[in-house]
Amino acid sequence: MLSREITFFCRAGLTITQAKQLCRLAGLFKSHVQFANLTRRQSVGAANQLALLTLATQPGDLCQLQIEGLDAELAHMAFTCWCGELGQPLGRPGQAAQAEQHLCQILPDYCFTQSQLGHASAPIDKALALTVLVDLLPAELVRDRGALDLAIDERERLAPTIIRPGLAMPHVICPAIRQPSLSLLSSATPIDWGSSLGQVETIILLAIPAGLPPEQLRPLTRLARALMDDVVSTGLLKAGTASARQAMVIDALLS
Repeated sequence: MLSREITFFCRAGLTITQAKQLCRLAGLFKSHVQFANLTRRQSVGAANQLALLTLATQPGDLCQLQIEGLDAELAHMAFTCWCGELGQPLGRPGQAAQAEQHLCQILPDYCFTQSQLGHASAPIDKALALTVLVDLLPAELVRDRGALDLAIDERERLAPTIIRPGLAMPHVICPAIRQPSLSLLSSATPIDWGSSLGQVETIILLAIPAGLPPEQLRPLTRLARALMDDVVSTGLLKAGTASARQAMVIDALLS
């Protein structure tokens, strides 16, 4: 079964006319098409016009079309044009600027740039994945690399930090990091995370300074809650580009 996705920011709310167009397009293909509003954490079938309107999509919402079926590639091309009229599809690194700028404006102490996202095309194990995640953190924010590595290893020995099948979120609070830092690694081959929940394909590392005020912790709490939501976690696992994954994490930090 082929699977494709289109992730995009909406320039305007979804109108009745646009919902009708999407519904008509979805009926032209054998693939199942799901419309997910990731910001509002709702998802409906694109072939149901009334359900699409219940999403109440607004300007700035981060959305995703999820396409699965034998003609998914052809459907992807057709829906890309539709999404381009509604908003800004995220497919190239340069298109990440909107999400990054929004994060800098609202949470200046947080930084999550394209350089903090990685992808493993060859098989790797859990130990190497954790090493790569720390490598992806901005070097100037790491006070003590050895202490940070040790803190992460000790946390994982307590219990595997898997959230759901396919997704893990290792996290530590320690003085080895200067300010809240994130990194994300996606893997083409599932990684054994040592959990009965199964393997993982996307891992987000949270490195948090000790003694952080509660108000600075709230964005990370919002992210953790978002990743436990089926709509958001499914969208993240289906995302096919670094730009889409980055936008989803930033949207969750802010909302």
